[in-house]
Amino acid sequence: MSERIRWLDGWRGLVCCLMVFYHLVYDLIIFGWQPYSITQQWPLFLLQRFIALSFIFLSGVSARFTRSNLRRALITAGAGLLVMAGGAVAGEPILFGILQFLSVAMAAYHFIGKYTDRVPDRAAPWLWGALYLVTRVISYTTYVEPTWLFWLGLRAPGFQSSDWVPVLPNIFMFLLGAWFGGRLLAAPAESRLRTLGAPEGLARIGRHTLIVYLVHQPVLYGACWVIHRMLG
Repeated sequence: MSERIRWLDGWRGLVCCLMVFYHLVYDLIIFGWQPYSITQQWPLFLLQRFIALSFIFLSGVSARFTRSNLRRALITAGAGLLVMAGGAVAGEPILFGILQFLSVAMAAYHFIGKYTDRVPDRAAPWLWGALYLVTRVISYTTYVEPTWLFWLGLRAPGFQSSDWVPVLPNIFMFLLGAWFGGRLLAAPAESRLRTLGAPEGLARIGRHTLIVYLVHQPVLYGACWVIHRMLG
């Protein structure tokens, strides 16, 4: 972003910390220190949804501030390839995870943002919110025979991915974030919408989200592996 809004960085930093905790829980499951059933309980499920939707929404907000969404898309796509490779090595295949989705959303916004931004301010949040809810129901309840539509949000029976964030419904959460980013841009520089604070530690983490995303899981998994070996 060309200018920093501290509370957005703080929100992003908080989500990064929650993501680290969430993935630590999964590593504890992998090494047999927690039952898999814990992932089916509501607290962890809601935490996972909050993390994913926050990253998507905040990425949409940033789309209104960045100098080049296409450049962001290419960097994020490269990071996504690294994560896919790491998942394959660990035996946890990732088919269209959150980094793949974000790179597609950023690239798409680079080309169509000038059109989606024309939706009237009063209508945009209702439109994007309604489309998100409708397409989410379709995506999570509909199965199709073609196996290659998973990236769009249509799964074939038996489809599996350790991290699946398809275009539908998530592109509409991204556009909702872009709408909100536009409201931030239009707000006076001295307004509370722009000047709310956040703890410096969280804000600092939030300014390095991609690095945290790439590094945290190898570190967590490696630490758990070492402890597991020590305990024999």
